[in-house]
Amino acid sequence: MNLFILLLVFLGVKCDLNTDQFEKYSTVLRSEYVCRNTKVVIDGVSEKCAEQLGIVCSNGSLLMTMLDASGKFPYAGLGYASRYEYGNFEQCMSIKYPYEGGKILGEYCTGGLIIPDLKNMSDSSLYFAIATCKPNGCSADDYNSITKSIYADFPPLFQDLYCQTAEHGTEYTAMDIVTITIFAVVILLMIASTLYDIYLYLVELRPAHPLYVCFSVLTNGRKLLHISKGNKEEINCFYGLRVISMAWIIAGHGLAGMQYANVSNANDVLTYTTKRYTGYLTAANLAVDTFFFMSGFLVAYQYLKNLSKSLRNHLSSIPNAMAYRYFRLTPAVLMLYLASSSILTHLGSGPLWVPTVEDIGTVCRRRWWPFFLYIQNYYNYNDLCLIPTWFLSTNMQMYLIAPFIIVPVALFIKSQSGFKWAMLELTLVNVFCIGFPLVINLSFRNYDNEYGTHTSLIDFSIGVMLAAFIRAKPDAQFLHFIKRHNIPVINLLTWVLTVLGMVAVVFCYQEMKYNDHNYVSRSVFYCLMRPAWCIGLCWIVYSCYHGHGGFINWILCRPIFQILGRLTYCMYLLHHPVQLYALGTVSTRTYFNDYNICILFCGHYVVTLIASVFWTLAFESPTIVIEKTISGRASSQKNDQSFKNGNSGNHSEVKGA
Repeated sequence: MNLFILLLVFLGVKCDLNTDQFEKYSTVLRSEYVCRNTKVVIDGVSEKCAEQLGIVCSNGSLLMTMLDASGKFPYAGLGYASRYEYGNFEQCMSIKYPYEGGKILGEYCTGGLIIPDLKNMSDSSLYFAIATCKPNGCSADDYNSITKSIYADFPPLFQDLYCQTAEHGTEYTAMDIVTITIFAVVILLMIASTLYDIYLYLVELRPAHPLYVCFSVLTNGRKLLHISKGNKEEINCFYGLRVISMAWIIAGHGLAGMQYANVSNANDVLTYTTKRYTGYLTAANLAVDTFFFMSGFLVAYQYLKNLSKSLRNHLSSIPNAMAYRYFRLTPAVLMLYLASSSILTHLGSGPLWVPTVEDIGTVCRRRWWPFFLYIQNYYNYNDLCLIPTWFLSTNMQMYLIAPFIIVPVALFIKSQSGFKWAMLELTLVNVFCIGFPLVINLSFRNYDNEYGTHTSLIDFSIGVMLAAFIRAKPDAQFLHFIKRHNIPVINLLTWVLTVLGMVAVVFCYQEMKYNDHNYVSRSVFYCLMRPAWCIGLCWIVYSCYHGHGGFINWILCRPIFQILGRLTYCMYLLHHPVQLYALGTVSTRTYFNDYNICILFCGHYVVTLIASVFWTLAFESPTIVIEKTISGRASSQKNDQSFKNGNSGNHSEVKGA
């Protein structure tokens, strides 16, 4: 312990100590000296703290427990590991010592002691954060006052950073109670609706009204597990693309989370992302571009199914479509918001629990209105409530822009001659969607919003263009030419070039992101990266749709992907809280390597999958039935060409993930 104090003082003050100063520092925090001096009230020390410290110092067992639970400095691998020392969180939390004036609780502070790095004392990001375990009646100011009373030049290194006791999180707010009540009501509805559905199944009757079974696990479970076959209107390869992209996102965010974890080999984490073989993880952002592409395709594909509407009918359907879209998205998002900003904070604990989970709840409670208006990707893009939900804002805004792109196409494409005008319009839109972000980036170099809709709109518009082409040219002349002339090598060569091109985009993205390139080259690459990626997706969808995808189409169309594909929206919503929970509950230093990254991904994926099954059955599926009942579509599927049915070709609908 004395060695810890000596090094603490030595690293925290001037390096040119003389012998007298060194001897004085060596006794600053020797336990017997501190205990002797805390029996009297020192200026700046609260009476409660002095009282509790006196009791702790007179109880050898209690004193040693607190000292033992605190982090030690130096620790093993000081120059190699993360600059956090957790101590023993559970040991500190277990301290509960009653006395006449109340009780002493062990208060654990994740960053209770800050030690500057002598190599660069001005850079706070290089400070060592040592966990402290102290009596709950004492604050960092009390500790700093004690040390200053011993030596006036002792720097204020103690701080109350992310502190908690065993009673932390035991009080429930009104928001917590409301959230728990809503979850309880939904679960009771699921139980009642399921029992009613089972009864109807046994007596072979139909429900009196669809709403009576809208929460039924039996009915919704059948829909979830249904495997469709031979439906040309469904783009079955999208199921596989959706599932693979979702797994890619979870893996990428898992790696990003490791950069904030306390690991024994922190330097390896920093260099890991620069290794060529890890490009598949560092380029996980491209999976989000895939979702935007699929969203644009499916909206246009369903809307252009029936072209008999007049311009007036097109325009009149837009308000209902927007309301429908909002209603479909928001219930599951609302429950995510309530769970993340209230009850999640009561479900765990750990050294990083407060900064990773409770801080998220604080941000969400402060930024609730842009969250529900789906504008936080612009309004508060540097202070997001649940960072991955920027996607929802961007996707909603793309949906609002969609009528301005698709309605003119629907009017042009009715005639054979109008097809060229429709393709010209979409080409001009694509050129604009590529050039506009580039102009913004080059004109405003301090603009750092990477979540803006304008940066990803090209994905959506390319998806719209492919959908319009397939609707207008269902005969697939290029592929029929290959088949008619028996030239499979052309198809194979196109596939090879497509795959190689997409792989090149992945590794070029890693190169641009993690290596030193000038601002202009990076800006140009980021603006061209997305259309290059989507051109590859166009070939995959076009070829698979017409049955020329070979084994890739076989893989993407596996029945299991239909089931998992229906869960991707809720998986996207829930994977971030799952990863935050895992990070916040880790109480020891971990080791970073490929195997542990793989294990971490598997755990995150399985837990997210299980949680998303509940979320889908409890919130997403009932919402669909309720919406159909309200809009009068429960018994009649009319207006198939409207925007609000623009996603119905695939059950999971690209509405979120």
